[in-house]
Amino acid sequence: MSAEDINNPYTSFQAGVTATLRTWSALKTAVDQTWGGTESATKAEDLRCNIFSYFDGQSPNPKMTLYELEDNLGAFMEEEFGVV
Repeated sequence: MSAEDINNPYTSFQAGVTATLRTWSALKTAVDQTWGGTESATKAEDLRCNIFSYFDGQSPNPKMTLYELEDNLGAFMEEEFGVV
């Protein structure tokens, strides 16, 4: 990682999101236990990429609010992994 990347707030945001998702016990268990089928790990990666697309670091305003993100995370976990 270059010095420019370290000082880039979006790079820090991406690292924080990645760390949070990898340590989120509900998501980790769902992936480890393949509650989303054989594609569980891919679904978790898709979630991470989708978050990055909504909070792209380019727009002055996020494409969704914190409350919308919360609702979308809950819906994703329920639809993709059966976690309620």
